[in-house]
Amino acid sequence: MGKARADKLHQVKFYCRLCGHKFEAEPERIEESPDEPWHPWRYFAACGQCGEESEQAYWERNLLKAWARATGPQTDEGKAATAANLEGHPTPEEAKRTRFNAMTHGVYARTATYFPAKPGKYPHCQTCEYFNNGCDEDPPPGQRNPPACMKRAELFMKHQVAFETKDPGLLLNIRSDVQAALQAIVDDMILAITASGVELRSPEWYFNPQTGEAGIVEYTDWETGERRTVHKITAHPLIKPLVELIQKNNLTLADMGMTPKVQEEQDLVRGTLEQRENDRQAAESYRSRQTQLLEDLRGQIQRSQARVERDPVLIEHQQNEGG
Repeated sequence: MGKARADKLHQVKFYCRLCGHKFEAEPERIEESPDEPWHPWRYFAACGQCGEESEQAYWERNLLKAWARATGPQTDEGKAATAANLEGHPTPEEAKRTRFNAMTHGVYARTATYFPAKPGKYPHCQTCEYFNNGCDEDPPPGQRNPPACMKRAELFMKHQVAFETKDPGLLLNIRSDVQAALQAIVDDMILAITASGVELRSPEWYFNPQTGEAGIVEYTDWETGERRTVHKITAHPLIKPLVELIQKNNLTLADMGMTPKVQEEQDLVRGTLEQRENDRQAAESYRSRQTQLLEDLRGQIQRSQARVERDPVLIEHQQNEGG
């Protein structure tokens, strides 16, 4: 049996089985429990919501029992076996997991500085998978929201890992999502301009400061005698931000290589590269032919020497000279 906690507790966690309320308070009534030697005391207190007398929470009771029974190894062999189990730990995988948990806690603390948990108050809350699933506007009893926005904490974590590993490829999925959203905004702006037209007409107004009279500027058409309104024509207000958005995100035809000038430049570059490739192939062909000619010349020389050595006139002359 492990070391039992025989001393009485001054602060106890209680659980009301009637209404489900969980609370921590000082015990109002303490009874002896000799059948439970690991902690021979039982605690009771009135529930703050329904007033029913509640007993100590079962999970805290179980922790006391586990504490008393958690003796660990007692013999030398058991202690040696426990020490052997620790050899080789932490493994690289365990070290990575520990580091990830530490980073997670740090990122949550930093994220809470800029994005504290405010369920339903951020623009992304309505489409967030954590909204009302761990991050609730009205959390149930006994449950607390995280200290920071979980969606923003994930974003902070991805950026921190990318910067620490110096690997920008870890942010490709985020960049692709941003680019897709920008393209969707551009498409919506183009559709809005197309639907309402590139120009907006509004009547011209005048104001007479002497009489305080204001009205619409009109004139008489001398051909028909009708009264016509003078309109002010302005460009659609979405055209300028649309052009700026396209230019700053390199979405123009020139950036994508779709203009005639860029096509001609690419053709010139392509032609230069093809000419260089042709010159290289011609040089290689010339070198291979030259090597073949040198090899043929060596054979011709050897055959010529063999014919000279077999020449009967030369042989007879050499014999006469030697004789």
